Amino acid sequence: MKTFLLLFLLLSCTVAFSQKKKAAATDPWVGAFKLDLSKSKFSGPAPREEIISVASARKDSIKYTIGGKDINGDSYTINYEGKADAESTEMMEGKPIAQITYHMASSHEFTSVGRGTDGSTSSGTVTLSQDGRTITVHQHNKTAQGAEQDQTIVYLRQ
Repeated sequence: MKTFLLLFLLLSCTVAFSQKKKAAATDPWVGAFKLDLSKSKFSGPAPREEIISVASARKDSIKYTIGGKDINGDSYTINYEGKADAESTEMMEGKPIAQITYHMASSHEFTSVGRGTDGSTSSGTVTLSQDGRTITVHQHNKTAQGAEQDQTIVYLRQ
């Protein structure tokens, strides 16, 4: 009986850990993506460089970090952690910069609406290519003063 119980516990742990590993492996968004300046179109000054590290992109967990250097060469870090269909705060250097809601339209696409702390608004679509190598962000922004801007940002998997 003791041997059976031990065997059952080992088997249960093995199944539990393999399911967790399998679930993580099925998230096609996870990884690091580098900004491709040649394929991107910014409405204002483009950053010198940027890398987005996606930790998860599922209905129950959206988590990413963006690290980069602005036009002046100053480093910045942006973090987001939330769930699909729920508003969460995007932070830059530990300070809130926007409230964003993502909606998972499919396994390879999210839509978003946001409100910046400066009164600006945004809406967009974030698409992961079917081969998992490219993230394309199409974004429409409206400043607090009413000026509207569109941009397309392309990231390539590293």
